[in-house]
Amino acid sequence: MHARIRTCSRQDGELGRLGPRGGFDGGVPSFGQGARGRNGAAANLRVGARLELQVLMAKPLASPPSVQSIAVSVDGGHVKSIRSYQMRSFEVMLACASNDRGEQRLFSSVPVEADRRRQQLSAVLRDLGATPATPVTVLSDGAEGPRFLGETASPGPTRHVLDGFHLSMRVQHVAQTARSWPRGSKEGLQQGDMLVKKIERIRWRLWRGRPQGALDLIDEILQELETPKRQIQLTAAYLKKLTSVLRDLDTYVSGQFTSIINCAAARRSGEPISTAPTESVVHRLLHRRMMAKQQMRWSPGGAHFMLKVRTAVMNGTFERDHIALGKSTGCLQRRAA
Repeated sequence: MHARIRTCSRQDGELGRLGPRGGFDGGVPSFGQGARGRNGAAANLRVGARLELQVLMAKPLASPPSVQSIAVSVDGGHVKSIRSYQMRSFEVMLACASNDRGEQRLFSSVPVEADRRRQQLSAVLRDLGATPATPVTVLSDGAEGPRFLGETASPGPTRHVLDGFHLSMRVQHVAQTARSWPRGSKEGLQQGDMLVKKIERIRWRLWRGRPQGALDLIDEILQELETPKRQIQLTAAYLKKLTSVLRDLDTYVSGQFTSIINCAAARRSGEPISTAPTESVVHRLLHRRMMAKQQMRWSPGGAHFMLKVRTAVMNGTFERDHIALGKSTGCLQRRAA
């Protein structure tokens, strides 16, 4: 335990100064000997370990809030690891859960270090009112890890929804390649404009929950590219690149077929269609304080426990969980002067 704490110290100053309103620029109560240097880092990491233990020990609420539905968006990020670790970076999993009453909770963990992370996320969902009968919508970019975590942690029936933004970006990549269509002749100009319009129709069909129509249109474009007349104005390199991105999109849509919904209708009815809230959490928890311009390296254990502290602060449950664990274990520490 001490080896982990020692290797997680920041190289550029203070570690663990957390904002009282969910940000990280102010101060919060510090535990242990001081708030600077290795002593402050060790104290904050010990608190993070206790917060994780409290979540696992906590009993379900006697009277959970009555809700009709819950949405949880799950996303991941990567943190640069210490030089002695076997890989250059490791994965961090984050989730943002909310119910139909507007209540929201955040969750974070490092998969290689987390203790029963599915049980921890399940506790977060129960605090929001999830029961075995409460439908839970799981949003992700389609990766297996985030989707599996959200579905297995949900106590009730789940429905997976593919993030509309990630799907749109997949189509955008194809559209950018299509705009490079050779336009040296009138025929080439017409064919290029027709191709761009067809790709926009693919985007339209996917946005309105018609993945089969999008797959049919992709197949039609690929067949046209294989027609000799269509290849007259195309170089071999460009043809290879265009067919490659189209096939990649075909594979992605086929793999996420059942998770593509009518985003236009869902947006009008106020249903979640994007993991944007979780990506905002990724920015605040990882990019802003643990990566960008910070010149920091972390061990998986150090990052995991520090994220537990920061997440508790952003959820507004830091004091409650720490005091509850202190009462149950008899090890509540006094605040440092």
